[in-house]
Amino acid sequence: MSEVDNCFEKGLLKKITKNTNLALQDIEQAEFFLNESFDLLKINKKEMATIALYSSIFHAGRALLFQQGVKEKSYYCLQKYLEEKFVKTKILNEEELSLFDLLRGMRQEIQYNVTKIKLEENIEELYNKTENFVEKIKKLLLKK
Repeated sequence: MSEVDNCFEKGLLKKITKNTNLALQDIEQAEFFLNESFDLLKINKKEMATIALYSSIFHAGRALLFQQGVKEKSYYCLQKYLEEKFVKTKILNEEELSLFDLLRGMRQEIQYNVTKIKLEENIEELYNKTENFVEKIKKLLLKK
């Protein structure tokens, strides 16, 4: 049984009616968080910008699931679904999926650490990669 099958079995992924409108609303939310991240970077709020970047990529990824008639209740299962249904079919690539994982890990470090962490990553570069990811997902959604 695949990890995605396990996610469905545990109720962390659930089949719903395919919903393009919800998918497009979610991509709008992804764009909102991307814009928030841009504004935060301008005032050197890198930690909060990183959290907004993660929110952006999360909503973009989730939009693909809504388009396919799937609802998620787990970041991990969302990522595994993207890997199985979009990376293995070459719609997305490994680098895009690793960006999702990197931002998720960074968000967790920032959000749950009791002390301020020093970000080693180039946040501006992560912003550009996230922007490209969101734009790619939007184009995929509008094709269908």
